[in-house]
Amino acid sequence: MKKNFALFIALVSAAALLTACGDKASDNSTEEATAAVTEAADTEADTQAETGVDLSNLETQTLLDTDLETCLALGEYKGVTAEVAAVEITDEDVEKRLADLYAQDPMMVDVTDRAVESGDTVNIDYVGKYADTLEAFQGGTAQGALLTIGSHSYIDGFEDGLIGVNIGDTVDLNLTFPENYGAADLAGKDVIFTVTVNGIQTAEAEPSDEWVASQNLDDVTDLEGFKVHLKEQLTQEALSDRDDTVQNTVLETVMNNTTFNEVPEKLYNRYYKQQYEAINYYTQLYAASTGTQLTADEFVNLTMQNNGIAGTAEEYIKNMVDQTTKQFMMLQAIADKEGIEVTDADIDEYLHNAYDNAATTAYSSFEEYKDSLELEIYREGLMSQKVVDFLTENANVVETN
Repeated sequence: MKKNFALFIALVSAAALLTACGDKASDNSTEEATAAVTEAADTEADTQAETGVDLSNLETQTLLDTDLETCLALGEYKGVTAEVAAVEITDEDVEKRLADLYAQDPMMVDVTDRAVESGDTVNIDYVGKYADTLEAFQGGTAQGALLTIGSHSYIDGFEDGLIGVNIGDTVDLNLTFPENYGAADLAGKDVIFTVTVNGIQTAEAEPSDEWVASQNLDDVTDLEGFKVHLKEQLTQEALSDRDDTVQNTVLETVMNNTTFNEVPEKLYNRYYKQQYEAINYYTQLYAASTGTQLTADEFVNLTMQNNGIAGTAEEYIKNMVDQTTKQFMMLQAIADKEGIEVTDADIDEYLHNAYDNAATTAYSSFEEYKDSLELEIYREGLMSQKVVDFLTENANVVETN
């Protein structure tokens, strides 16, 4: 339930990204990703080309065109019970988070009184040459490279060959690239790496006040203060997880209390098209970030594998769309009954935020941008969030130990 609802709401966010072409807050964005997002938004024909699914002949209708009173019967939806575990962060939780953070970024100290050992991080210069011609090969030369001995970052024998070498010493490593190495000009080749060890560092066993200071956190200057900071952070995360649990428990209960008499085909088609548009967006983003272009089915299969979901991509998508359609029907029916509305001002505020925070845009004005959109998508998304907030605010939340 949680994953499904998150994806439904994400369709609205995806649409904003597709049309506004990125967010200023996303400092990992690239020109390639922006280009991919722009391309994904172009036309429905593009969606068909990417997914292989013909969406052009599907007739659709909106929630506002649907007679929901005949399609479903709402059950109990106000005051439903959601049981959640009480939030309690222990000292053990804090120590574990501290240990995890320190393992990722330990305090490094210089070693000057011994040779390289396994686990050390060394600063090295090296030149790689073919053993037969002594000609340096492309990509085999570096200066000031940092290498952790035992990380297996380099080919077999390279790291082990530096164990026992002192600072300032230069050694020749006679090695052989694997037969299946990615670069054809190096696969199976005998080579010589001439390596100079410039320095040795090792991680301090435990975090210290000095390490905390290196994290550059406001008002946190020592280890004890950092532990307080971590406890606050863990508490906020736990409270957020608690709120997610409440929301999804309430939604699942309200869905189970709702009787669906009919799912109109045209309404189903609407979310079927939206789902494939979302898939197309994510496949394009995946291609931009990994360099691998997947079909819709391949991308969905990958998603299913990562989440441990069995079955075929087609079955998964159809089930997803069926649940999407029913959930939006239910949420709109509750909105109608409770007088929950989305105003033009609500939509404008949401779209202005997307437009004003876009990293790039193909539109010369907000009005041009807005005119290019199907505003009903945004109305439905904002309506859904308002109803979800209403349901959770009116839920009977019971904390358990």
